[in-house]
Amino acid sequence: MSSGFFVAIDGPSGVGKTTVTHILARQLIGRGLSVLTTKEPTATPLGNLTRFGTDDYRGLALACLVAADRYQHLETEIRPALAAGTVVVCDRYVASSLVLQRLDGVPAEFLEVLAAQADRPDLTVILAGDPTRSRERAKQRGLYSRFHRGGAEAGVAEAGGYRAVAAKLEAGGYAVLVHDIGDQTGEEVAAVLASSVLTRLTGTPAAPS
Repeated sequence: MSSGFFVAIDGPSGVGKTTVTHILARQLIGRGLSVLTTKEPTATPLGNLTRFGTDDYRGLALACLVAADRYQHLETEIRPALAAGTVVVCDRYVASSLVLQRLDGVPAEFLEVLAAQADRPDLTVILAGDPTRSRERAKQRGLYSRFHRGGAEAGVAEAGGYRAVAAKLEAGGYAVLVHDIGDQTGEEVAAVLASSVLTRLTGTPAAPS
């Protein structure tokens, strides 16, 4: 590849994004590709402030912190990797901001302005699943963010937000894949995503692994 391929994996808290991100990377590496896994918020001082500061920062202030972390992430990690021909798989990206910051009361128009200079992924994946199950997984993992709290009702609202944002991004020209995980394992979900990535990279359907 003369240039890389950018995959963003988004979806409700606890749906399995992080697990799928790492399995997808492993499967793509097994196909001979150079892969970088990364996440937002990032594991930097700014990203950690954003990730663990949701009880201290809200609304416009938090939205701006998230955007600042993203642009720093793009400049220092994502764009250099793509320029080197690497497949970048990012756990959370623009779709998460459009959902979570909107639930936090930030106007959609302002969020769109904040995201306007963010690189468009080659593929935006929205994972969907049972909201109650996802919330339980998030609880077991640890509720460090107030966006993880609120139980099943909050989970339903978050899941609906992602479906609406997926449709909006697709209408805006994004390449979007909405995948309902159902009872699939992480390996099975990642295999579906790997096939989509490989098809887009080669222009032909991927052979079964």
